[in-house]
Amino acid sequence: MDRFSLIDAHVHTSLSDDSQCPMEAYWALLEDGTARGIGFADHWHPGIEAYRLQYPGYERKAFDNEAYRQKIEEGRAKGYRLYRGIELTYEKQWHEVCMQGVQAQRYDYIIASTHTFGGLWITRDYWTNLETGFAFSWMMEQYYRAVRQSLNVPEFDAIAHIGIYRRNYPSDYFLLQYAKAQIEDLEDEIALAAARSGKIIEVNTSGLAKPSKTCLPGPFFLQRFKHYGGEKLCLSSDAHTVKDLNVGFEIAADQLRSFGFSAIYYPWDPETPVPLPSS
Repeated sequence: MDRFSLIDAHVHTSLSDDSQCPMEAYWALLEDGTARGIGFADHWHPGIEAYRLQYPGYERKAFDNEAYRQKIEEGRAKGYRLYRGIELTYEKQWHEVCMQGVQAQRYDYIIASTHTFGGLWITRDYWTNLETGFAFSWMMEQYYRAVRQSLNVPEFDAIAHIGIYRRNYPSDYFLLQYAKAQIEDLEDEIALAAARSGKIIEVNTSGLAKPSKTCLPGPFFLQRFKHYGGEKLCLSSDAHTVKDLNVGFEIAADQLRSFGFSAIYYPWDPETPVPLPSS
């Protein structure tokens, strides 16, 4: 399939704190017909911004929602098919702050993202310095607990990159092997909860080009999700540069078909199945 035959649901611009790519750079792919549309989902960390004193090492800029809204409107005025989503860093302890923030914005969709729990960033390398299996096992319990909590929030349309902690490590990394059975038990529980939730589970292709060499979530989770009757998935590149828009979609689509999935769902239109194109 053409990787651009489906719309990417998770794309970052320079409004995100970890991207240098202006939104206009993506518009060129819409102008020349390469892409059909783009679902932007820039980072927002409202809980961390509100409780910044608890995160002394956090130096990223606050998200500018007004600039984001204006930029989307500018692109739409040019005739581009753009969706204004958000990747919301969520912890239950920040629930009220997060809900107050998103209710004022009227996003087209919200992707819940578990990057942190209790001040620990699961997506940063320093957790690998905790060299005891006991510490890693505890982190896995806390991470999947946080994912489960996000599944319980009605305002969230999709759940981002389950298993994100593994992206920068090969599958045979010793801590992942040490906790393999535990992780599979936890992912089985989350797959059941996800299937019952009716939420869209993001299949994030960013891991394909990383040491993990896999989408997030990986095959085990996706097969268990299907086993429990889960249907709603979206494809997302997590692009932070233009070259990564829709990257790996053809690989991910082939994998999903092999697991028995026949359609995806866009988080801005969550009740309408979009057939997976043939390979």
